[in-house]
Amino acid sequence: MQPSNLRRRTFLLGGALAAGTALVGCNRSSGNSVDTFTAAFQGSGAGEGIDPGVNTPFIDEARMKSVYDGLFEIDETMTPIPRLASAAEPNNDGTRWRITLRDAFWHNGKAVGADDVLYTFSRVLGPPQRRPFIAASSLDKVDLAQSRAIDARTVEIVLKEPSFEFLIALSAYGTKIVPNGATDFERPVGTGPFVFESFTAGREFVATANDRYWDGAPSIRRLRIVSAESDARLAAVQSGEIDYADNLTPSAARTLQGRRGLTLAATPNSGIYFFAMKTDRAPFDNPDVRRAVMRMLDRDELVKVALEGNGEVGNDVFGKGFQYYADLPQHTYDPDEVGRLLRRAGVRDLSFDLFTAPVAHGFVESARLFAEHAGRCGVKVNVVLGSKDTYYTDALNTGHLTMGQSGPLPVPNHFASRLLTGSPQNRTKWSDAEFDALYVKAQSTPTVEGRAAIYRTMHEILYDRGGFVFFGNTAWNSAAGDRFQQLPAAVPNSHGWARFDEVNAR
Repeated sequence: MQPSNLRRRTFLLGGALAAGTALVGCNRSSGNSVDTFTAAFQGSGAGEGIDPGVNTPFIDEARMKSVYDGLFEIDETMTPIPRLASAAEPNNDGTRWRITLRDAFWHNGKAVGADDVLYTFSRVLGPPQRRPFIAASSLDKVDLAQSRAIDARTVEIVLKEPSFEFLIALSAYGTKIVPNGATDFERPVGTGPFVFESFTAGREFVATANDRYWDGAPSIRRLRIVSAESDARLAAVQSGEIDYADNLTPSAARTLQGRRGLTLAATPNSGIYFFAMKTDRAPFDNPDVRRAVMRMLDRDELVKVALEGNGEVGNDVFGKGFQYYADLPQHTYDPDEVGRLLRRAGVRDLSFDLFTAPVAHGFVESARLFAEHAGRCGVKVNVVLGSKDTYYTDALNTGHLTMGQSGPLPVPNHFASRLLTGSPQNRTKWSDAEFDALYVKAQSTPTVEGRAAIYRTMHEILYDRGGFVFFGNTAWNSAAGDRFQQLPAAVPNSHGWARFDEVNAR
């Protein structure tokens, strides 16, 4: 028996969680196909959406991957792999890329063409809407006026500046291809493995198998993605009400360990926890105050207590375990150094708010523990709780210090989407001319080794005086019924994560 509050939370997710799984026919590989498959993700309430240009939470990305394809996606090493594109070649100086498209079709039966790619880019780079287009900074070097369709399935993209990392830009959040002229994203039409059926924000998304999918028809005939809090995901996967639970807490994973009928998976370096200082406003417009904050928290205790030991300490450098990560000396908890830096900054009696919300495991616990660490350094931190339904939108502009959790991204994407001046997801409001210039230089550097050296310098700048404090890298825990195989237990944001078209029954 689950405690009554767990039963009630599961019920409040709608009759949505109460769907059995039937196995029918044969799949595209070796087992039976699945009549209905239900996957539960951490919800984001009214802020959820299905517009691939603007929606970013993990649950939104899971839905997007079922309906749409990008030209490229990232594998588990953060390396681009072709999807809707079958080939992409640069010219000698990296200013022109010729992209060949696969023989693929939209869900309405129309062939995918070069005009769809050009329209998608024009939408992202056009006038901003109420919510900014995520890929606007990643694709801002595209010269739309010069780019053109060579033929129906070949497009030439011209860049304003050289970029030998353009394939990474094409795999970024917000770059999934939409049909030419599309304006209705309440009933989206895509090229992906599932065809949209219905969606209710904060509750449920339903799609059916695309039997004409260019990469093979899914074994799952009907896919349901439901929004669920952590305890509800645990209760539902235990009872068999759902088939797959994403992003389980460490305690939930321990509860399920050894349970018959379930398969558990944990992928390391997948949940990247951070504090974000707004560098455009006091007190964090002073680099010495930012340096002090980096030494104001006990990372070992944060991982051990707030994150329940599920992971490793972070070091204010993004991308641990992936290409271009800079291995720098570990920042440690140092109250004496905090005092020295604050004196150098001319700051006394430092006090600030930390804005957070219970949107992910350990957020509130980490915030309160950090406040204790700061208190031992003579700094007062006031923990302010926001709404979990609107937190990620609010945190972009609200307050002085906020929290966040990221999945892995290629380091160049992290820089472009979150740290270049004017980036739409720039939570720290970071704007640094030297940093921006180094990014441009890296894009025009033809060798991986040359780019790695430049990216290391950029990391060193952020490590010294940036606005992000990356304090923990956690494993990503998921669970599913063991009657399934090819489960999407991969690094979040990689191609293999949430690929339900590859799931089949044993």
